[in-house]
Amino acid sequence: MKIVLLHGKDTNPAEKWYPWLGTWAKNNGYEFFAPALPNSTDPNMAEWLAEIDRAQPDEETILIGHSRGGVAVLRWLEKQAPDKKVKQVILVATNSGRLADKAIAKESNYGFYTETGYDFAKIKTHCPNFLVLHSTNDPWVPFSAGEFNAAGLAAKFMKFTDRRHFGHDTKEIPEMISEIAK
Repeated sequence: MKIVLLHGKDTNPAEKWYPWLGTWAKNNGYEFFAPALPNSTDPNMAEWLAEIDRAQPDEETILIGHSRGGVAVLRWLEKQAPDKKVKQVILVATNSGRLADKAIAKESNYGFYTETGYDFAKIKTHCPNFLVLHSTNDPWVPFSAGEFNAAGLAAKFMKFTDRRHFGHDTKEIPEMISEIAK
C-alpha cells in the first residue's frame, strides 16, 4: 500500500501536518511519497501532474491532496485512462476547481480552474472511496467548496469548525487516520 501526498500552494512536504502523516504512514507499513511540487508559489498544473505520474499511483494507492494539491489530484484523475484505479482519495481544504471560486481572483491559473469545475462523473470511475475534510472557518477556500466536492464525488464529508485551512497551526489530523485505517 502507498500514500501519495500532494501539498498545497506556497508550501512544501516539510511543513504543516505533512511530516506527521509521513511518519504515521511509514510506521504503519505504507510506502509514503510526498514530492516537493515545483514552483509552489506560482504552480503549473502540468508540472504537478507529472509529479503524480512519477509516484505511479495504482489500485493500492491512497491519494491525499491539501488545498491546491487536492485540485491537482482531481485534475489528474480526470485525465486517466478508463482502466486506471486508485484505492482512496482524501481531499483536505480543496477548492471546487471553478474559476469563480479561486481564493485570490488575480492569481495565476495554469490549468487548475475551469468555468465548470471538475468532471465528477469521470473522476468517480477511477476511485470507489472519497473523503473530504473542510472547516467552516477556512479563510482561503470557502466551506461551500468542500460541500460542492463532497456532493459531486458522493464522498464522506468531515466538517470541522476550528481547523481553518489545515495550515501551519495544524500539526495532526487524527480523524483522517481513522479513515485510512478502515
